[in-house]
Amino acid sequence: MDEDQQARTLIDEIAGYTLKVGREISWFCDPLTPGRGREYMLQHVLRNRLLSAVLRPAWMSRCPDPEVVRKTIGQIRQELVRADQIGTGHTAILRQMGRNIGLTDAEMDAVKTHALVDAAFHIWENICRNRHWIAGWLTTSADEFILSTLPRNNFRPEAWKTAFGLNDEQVFFFSYHLKADEDHAGQRVWEPILRNVRSAAEHEEILAGLGSALIGEQLFYQGVCEAGDEWDRQRRGIATAARSAGVTPAPNRLR
Repeated sequence: MDEDQQARTLIDEIAGYTLKVGREISWFCDPLTPGRGREYMLQHVLRNRLLSAVLRPAWMSRCPDPEVVRKTIGQIRQELVRADQIGTGHTAILRQMGRNIGLTDAEMDAVKTHALVDAAFHIWENICRNRHWIAGWLTTSADEFILSTLPRNNFRPEAWKTAFGLNDEQVFFFSYHLKADEDHAGQRVWEPILRNVRSAAEHEEILAGLGSALIGEQLFYQGVCEAGDEWDRQRRGIATAARSAGVTPAPNRLR
């Protein structure tokens, strides 16, 4: 197999394996609950910060491909400073989405990582700092590929409208990001791999790094589900007690 075909096969393997793992993660396919939605937003606030401050700079500093570096710097700018299409940074609309489901700025500022999310963060950082730079690139883009490619998953705006009683304007974060994520991940975006993988050994090293990154992906969402399910259980207990006392429970967007 020549080098170009080897790299093309690698891109197909990356996409296929990433989607396979994504389909097995319950957060994506199970009905979205208020607790799971709430915890996703809280833990994603932390992940979003980690991506721009640690993970992308770590692998990008070892990337020999100027095109990939420039595009990644542009992505960090969109996250932290300004995306020209919307006139603000992605972080700003992320926090507004949190407010739309009832989170306060204080909650988003004070949130701590769930133990499984913390494990995922350490796995991802190790890959981005120490493994092949393409494995780092995939670590920071695999989630975007899953969210924008799986036809039915809980990143879709409709899931949030149903779970929280929101309107189209209030779920803008998700509708906007579905398009933005298509520009950040996928076979077309990963085309530079074609000119940067030159041996079977690199091929295997990159797939091994991706496997570790997707273990982190599973841990992240398992942590979100565990914390979210516990919040839902507590909420049901409060609602049951309120009904017994003749009090109407608060809607999902209220604490």
